[in-house]
Amino acid sequence: MFEMEITLNEFNRAYLESLLASLTEEQLDEQPAPGLHSARWILAHLAIVVDYGFKQLDMPFICPMAWHAAYGPGTEPGTAAKVRPSREELMSVINNGYSLLCDSLKNVAEGQLNVAHEVDLLKHTVLKTKGQLTAHILSSHFSTHLGQLSTLRRLMGFDPLF
Repeated sequence: MFEMEITLNEFNRAYLESLLASLTEEQLDEQPAPGLHSARWILAHLAIVVDYGFKQLDMPFICPMAWHAAYGPGTEPGTAAKVRPSREELMSVINNGYSLLCDSLKNVAEGQLNVAHEVDLLKHTVLKTKGQLTAHILSSHFSTHLGQLSTLRRLMGFDPLF
């Protein structure tokens, strides 16, 4: 169960490392065009979304609630002035958090995630179950934000990776 999504998440995390390799700590806060999220916002958002995956498995959150308030859905683009986790801290949470989520999914009981999820923002979509939401968190949601990060890099003058 979730083998494909786990593989895609591992690929996404490796691609994230490649996208970040050329960015300095200071560049994580740049917004090369109005209204775009900063790279730090994207990283913090990816970090807090692992908590939404944990919630589907009734596991405790690992991110501070201040991160959720500053980098959750609907928050302002850019880096929150008072909540500025370091690149190292964010990457540690992303790598350790998604690894833990993936490992936990390998042992999830059949049917445990075949119940309705509780994320209001996505209830109107085709994602209806906790399993579908978790698959989205591991793959398509993560990939969407990698596309944003790739665009930021290009706007900063970096060459494409692909």
